[in-house]
Amino acid sequence: MYLVLDLLSLNGAYLMGLPLVGRRETLKKLVPKEGSIRFSDAIEGRGIEFFRAARERGLEGINAKRKGSRYEPGRRSENWLKIKARMQQEAVIGSLTEPGGGRHYFGALMLGLYDKGRLQYVGHTGTGFSEALLKDLFGKLTPYFTDRCPFTPKPKANAPVKWVEPRFVCEVAFQEWTSDDKMRAPSFLGLRDDKDPKEVVREN
Repeated sequence: MYLVLDLLSLNGAYLMGLPLVGRRETLKKLVPKEGSIRFSDAIEGRGIEFFRAARERGLEGINAKRKGSRYEPGRRSENWLKIKARMQQEAVIGSLTEPGGGRHYFGALMLGLYDKGRLQYVGHTGTGFSEALLKDLFGKLTPYFTDRCPFTPKPKANAPVKWVEPRFVCEVAFQEWTSDDKMRAPSFLGLRDDKDPKEVVREN
């Protein structure tokens, strides 16, 4: 099934200057009520309830749009918000992988959590970084490179790694815990300088 949610032009006339509610009213008249192409309904006035339902179903999140907003191509606006349902977790940085392709400084951070005094690998993140942030993090981590793997047991990596003394704590967003206790698709949010790495455990 293909869901349509907006109408930017009709019969050669651009509709982007019209408010969203007007564009959608026009669109709804054009879309058949049966078949593989359907009009995407909106949930009004029950955003928190809708968000909770999306999270319970394991969906990525919800979109929130002001009814009077106009379509602004190529621009991110607060009139349209993507509200993610992903979970967040503090994690200890235990290593970084060498970069591939045209990327500089490092490819991904390998992350761990403490359990019974041992740092256990829980996943790696290669997203959430700008070029400036890659450079800044690499500079912070470089003095703490070590030949000793901080994880127990030693994890397998998909690229050559540089082990890092477990001094740095970061915050990541992720979709869910997998059956083997790894974070699915974690994304880097930032460093935490107010946390003792030894206190970083799996959050409920």
